[in-house]
Amino acid sequence: MIRTRARKAREDKRGLLIVSSGGIGDTILFSLMIERFMSLVPDGEDVTLVVRSESQIVRFLFSERVHMMPVDYRKFIRSPLYRFSVSKKICDLGVRTAISSDHLRLPTVDDVMIMASGAAARYALTPRSWPKHDAALMRHREWYTNWIEPEPAMAHRLIRWWELARGLTKDDTPPPKVTFAPERLPAAVKGERPHIVLHPFSAIAEREAAPDVFVAIAEAFSATHDIILSTGPNDLARAPHHQALADLPQVKLDDTDMKSKAALMRGAALVVSVDTSVMHLAVGVGAPTLCLASAAHIVDSVPYDSRMMPENVRFDVPEIDCAGCLGNCIHPLEGGRYLCLAQLTSERCVTAAREMLAAHSPDA
Repeated sequence: MIRTRARKAREDKRGLLIVSSGGIGDTILFSLMIERFMSLVPDGEDVTLVVRSESQIVRFLFSERVHMMPVDYRKFIRSPLYRFSVSKKICDLGVRTAISSDHLRLPTVDDVMIMASGAAARYALTPRSWPKHDAALMRHREWYTNWIEPEPAMAHRLIRWWELARGLTKDDTPPPKVTFAPERLPAAVKGERPHIVLHPFSAIAEREAAPDVFVAIAEAFSATHDIILSTGPNDLARAPHHQALADLPQVKLDDTDMKSKAALMRGAALVVSVDTSVMHLAVGVGAPTLCLASAAHIVDSVPYDSRMMPENVRFDVPEIDCAGCLGNCIHPLEGGRYLCLAQLTSERCVTAAREMLAAHSPDA
């Protein structure tokens, strides 16, 4: 029924729907690009952004004009009743324009939401190949008014959004740097001593630098800096190998929400993080940030494209022939992590942290 209604695009439709299906880190970065898509509709019309439920925690990075619609994607796939209720909610918005923003998209989720919108104009990037879903994606080509063709080479996801926005708006303005508008951010938090924030946790444990690396950084700078361990819900329970860091007497725990973390990192002398959402947030708030990343997601995640790279971030990414595996590692894990991460030794990372502190000190 919803599909039948959706095919009947009415003349009285208003507003914009954007489906952004990445994780929290992608939502953080998408906040930098959404204004370009919003230019497709008049200022007085609503903008609805569909995100995964967990991405609500970074709502503060978006303007009040953006209405965030959280969706449980796992439930959307598995529960026909939930899928119907979400699709009906999207249909009832009555939007004129709908955009699926992601280069890699699921035909059973992203395409279904776009079709449910009933929008008169429906846009997306020509999808990245996904053998399991390529046939379905191609069948859905007729569901869209147009597909925008991205550059053929691998590119960072923010650059893909920029290519999509450029194709739709004809705006050739260069991609934005990863820097958030100050008015969207909480005031910086500072203490009597400068502080360093460490975030060693990733949702994918194989992408984490060795626990000894973060212990070494904490011990190297605790005489001059307060050391704060940033954690998310259940991080230590899920990754007990970082408990040794948490147990150091000079380490304080921060388990606050993302907006509070933004304030803490905005006042930090340095943030050291693996490739995760906290890292993107740290860069965007302007904190001197050292990212310790595997080579698995080189280009599509780290390092940033030079056009979007601000001066406050340094990416330490191992060099290895199999870089860009996207998690399909061909080597046996070492200590539960990708082989390439063995290059990120304690000595190398402490040196990088020391260089970052020197480069971004008030006297530099």
